[in-house]
Amino acid sequence: MKPISPLVVLPALLLVSLAFAQSGAERVYAVDPAASELHWLTYKAGSLQRLGHNHVISVGRPDGTVTVNTADLAKSRFDLTIPVDGLVVDNPELRQGLGPDFASVPSADDVAGTRKNMLGDKLLQAEKFPSIHVRGTGPFGAAGSQTFKITVELVGKSVDLTVPTEVTVDDAGVTAHGAFELTHSELGLQPFSVMLGAIQVADKMHFSYEIKTKKAAAAP
Repeated sequence: MKPISPLVVLPALLLVSLAFAQSGAERVYAVDPAASELHWLTYKAGSLQRLGHNHVISVGRPDGTVTVNTADLAKSRFDLTIPVDGLVVDNPELRQGLGPDFASVPSADDVAGTRKNMLGDKLLQAEKFPSIHVRGTGPFGAAGSQTFKITVELVGKSVDLTVPTEVTVDDAGVTAHGAFELTHSELGLQPFSVMLGAIQVADKMHFSYEIKTKKAAAAP
């Protein structure tokens, strides 16, 4: 039997080493629902807007995974699932910290009506589409100017967006936070309106998030 040439063995060893290096470059984390927060603000509009309220909609317990690529952070990715029946309208504690634009106190009927309209057939269509999915990659860019590229799947549509973020990865896990404005129109939604638009929800919304993870889980 002829001896195997080192010129044959060496490339094979390099390929195996590369494969092991790539497999060890990813760490999978679970989102910590209790430590994470995601909410957005909606604003009243129309000629009779004085009769309405601005509202804050929050995700009760965001759920999902974050996969960190330790070799190239921009190749990291995440996947969040938001059950729409778990959305909370006007959490009192959250509302109190939002300043004078949210100083009014919606009644229980106001909150129930807002939630019904939000989940109804003209907006989130909760019975037909029980979840919103947010998938993304990144962060891209240097610290202080990072962004995520995300895809939002809701009411049977997929919307691609680029949003600002600040990401920290350390021994404790991953933290990502950011804030941005977005419109109903950009999400393919029609803002709620009654009385020929005299009372309506403005097109613009303001989103804010802080997502934290638990300890690394086993890679799938």
